[in-house]
Amino acid sequence: MPDIAFVLGISKQTERGCIPRMTGKLEPRQCQVGNLKNSYENIVIGSGFGGGMVAYALSKAGQETLVVDRGVWVRRDETCWDEKALHLDTPPLYQGKIPFNVDQKRGGLMATYPYETVGGMSTFYGGVSLRLRESDFKGEVHLDSLDSNSPVSKTAWPFHYQALAPYYDEAENILGVAGALGEDITEPARGAYPQGSFNKLSPPSQRVWDAARKMGLHPCRLPMAINLDGAHGQGKCVLCNTCDYFICKVCAKNDLSLAVLPSAMKNGAEILDQHGAVKIEIKNGAAQGVVVLNLNTGMRRTIKTKRVILACGAITTPQMLLVSGVDQLSPAGKLIGRCLMRHINGVMAGAFTYRTNVPGTLQKMIGIPDFYHGDPLKKSAIKGPWGLLQEIGPFGKGLIMKRAPFGFKHFGAFFRDRLTNLLCIAADGPQYNNRVYVQPDRVDQFGVPLAQVYHRYHPRDYQVLRLLCGKAREILREVGAFYVHYVPIETFSHAFGTCRMGNDPASSVTDPLGQVWGVKNLVITDASLLPYTGSVNPSLTIAANALRIGQHLIGE
Repeated sequence: MPDIAFVLGISKQTERGCIPRMTGKLEPRQCQVGNLKNSYENIVIGSGFGGGMVAYALSKAGQETLVVDRGVWVRRDETCWDEKALHLDTPPLYQGKIPFNVDQKRGGLMATYPYETVGGMSTFYGGVSLRLRESDFKGEVHLDSLDSNSPVSKTAWPFHYQALAPYYDEAENILGVAGALGEDITEPARGAYPQGSFNKLSPPSQRVWDAARKMGLHPCRLPMAINLDGAHGQGKCVLCNTCDYFICKVCAKNDLSLAVLPSAMKNGAEILDQHGAVKIEIKNGAAQGVVVLNLNTGMRRTIKTKRVILACGAITTPQMLLVSGVDQLSPAGKLIGRCLMRHINGVMAGAFTYRTNVPGTLQKMIGIPDFYHGDPLKKSAIKGPWGLLQEIGPFGKGLIMKRAPFGFKHFGAFFRDRLTNLLCIAADGPQYNNRVYVQPDRVDQFGVPLAQVYHRYHPRDYQVLRLLCGKAREILREVGAFYVHYVPIETFSHAFGTCRMGNDPASSVTDPLGQVWGVKNLVITDASLLPYTGSVNPSLTIAANALRIGQHLIGE
């Protein structure tokens, strides 16, 4: 087994965290193609929260596990905080080779190239680690937007919060989540966080906090998977403003490539990067192997296994099932890829006459949960849940010019250092026609049918987002913004629900333990399982659920 520091490209620790070896290129890691065996006890496809956590659990129990991932290990060098290299170059540094096609605006299909890194998008995420509220598991009513007679419109989980609570505990401990117990008025029953939260808020965070309190609201410090105290991760957080959209150069954000996969590897798991799974081999009603494709050479080989665990995410997991013909074998086949959800998100950007964050410190410290369950005053005609407000740092000037709506590009770039932003995460419900599907004539460069995505929000989703954005506007005005502008978020970073779990194949693709109905030894552990995620970032829930399923698989 190679030295873990070498695997991560880390040479030494300093007071600013980990300093990576500056190689100038992406190096192959740990599991070389020539060292692959012909069979493994478990093959996990995908190394994000669903794949990384289940691989961690299985390897810790001594089970032989191979993780196959399209991505590369990220470099811990100057590119981590380089907006141009990560987002503006053509192509960006970590852009994957295989797109999926998206239809979401009646403008036809648009090719979308996701970033591909070992650890999934955890390397780029903002680190916010929230649990679902207890009511989210029960399925808050969306009857004004959904067909209440359709079994696939239900949002309830097949178990309650208490069943997942111990795995939330475990996930938080693995990720070293820093939080403040008792501040969030919607927080479910829980114990202490592994480490305490921020002792002092950054200037913009403090201004938003004070304004919200003045308005009678209940701001709280966000729980985050970052090493604040120096004892919960590799590098200590320096409170820079690059959690979202960037890779942590000092190794303080506990993404999966730092906090989970090295431990799995130490326990014997193998990580095969820059490889894609092409097809699941199914014989006699059971998954028995995976066809693996080298994305650099185009070479294919079949690896046998006793169990296939799909954790490719809400877009690629249903694609894999459909390409492998599982829809023809499973009694739930018609539901594979259906009910795609992705939180209806947007950013309210408040412009100020002064630079809002002169020290340049972390601008992602607080959330405002008062509207999570809807209108706290019970006056709105829109019943049911609304969503969550979170502070979020500004995009870089280059990203604003590239991605912001036309009317905001130049204004936003000019005022970038004078912005304070609130992210609005609004709840959306499952709709049968929102889906992932494949067409035989639309293939990638390797001849594999591409994932096609169709998605439309329901009118209720837009109504709720407008209400939530209105509250964010009021808060930013109270802070002192002279102008507030709405910036939509149209990525699939919070996608889920395409292979939902449930109690019967009439309304779900898997059973409550992720086992695909009708195909033995085929398990799912990623975001596609989740019937509903309320209005919280789904990463911690995916992680906890993967640990729950992993524990069951160990006992089989």
